[in-house]
Amino acid sequence: MELKDFIRETFVQISKGIEEANQELKDSSAIINPNNVYVNSDARQNYGRLDESKNYDRIVESVTFDVAVSASDNSEAGGKFAIKVGSIELGANNKQSEANRAESRIKFKIPMVFPSAP
Repeated sequence: MELKDFIRETFVQISKGIEEANQELKDSSAIINPNNVYVNSDARQNYGRLDESKNYDRIVESVTFDVAVSASDNSEAGGKFAIKVGSIELGANNKQSEANRAESRIKFKIPMVFPSAP
């Protein structure tokens, strides 16, 4: 896999994850990657506050991800290239096959408003 393909797929997967999570949380007061955020300039504090009609009551936190991504080009079963996150797989019947492996780390932050208490 070329670097440009890896980068594209990383962004696509992160974006789809945000969209799917927001869809599942639609009946909640939680918001992932909200609009209208007043960003806090002090990095030691929370990410910012949600601007809802100039009422900055809802805190926006920054959720940090540090993901190890393993990519391998397996010489068995057609040599299909795959990216795995957080798992190591063996071949059929627990046989290890010859593979070229590469591991990378992806670090990113996503702002989120956690659900409010009722």
